Amino acid sequence: MLLTIDIGNSMINLGVFQDERLVANLRVSTDARRSADEYGLTVRDLLVLNGIDLSGITDVCMCSVVPPLTGIFEELIQTYFKVNPLTVTAGVKTGLQISYDNPRDVGADRIVDAIAAIELYGPPVIIVDFGT
Repeated sequence: MLLTIDIGNSMINLGVFQDERLVANLRVSTDARRSADEYGLTVRDLLVLNGIDLSGITDVCMCSVVPPLTGIFEELIQTYFKVNPLTVTAGVKTGLQISYDNPRDVGADRIVDAIAAIELYGPPVIIVDFGT
């Protein structure tokens, strides 16, 4: 199974996919003061309560617009899931051409939105993201 994590300014969205089917969609409040263990226990418990077998999570892909939480989530993923996550950042090669004055200013969440929309629907496509 694939665990996806989108760390936003207000909320952290988690999705679990079995093949291409979404089997769990969870949300946790963003709090940069929480530790890897606090988030790890929260994520673990939410997944278990939703019937997810943690040993079935073999891949993790995440993006973050909250730099202090990026390392915390990478740590908790390695500790609790024994997986090295793919962390999407402005420097990750995606094949997507970003026509922006400074491409590094584009949030990782926006990059993931664009890649997913193109993969699902093909270009041209309009993407609307109501994150804070």
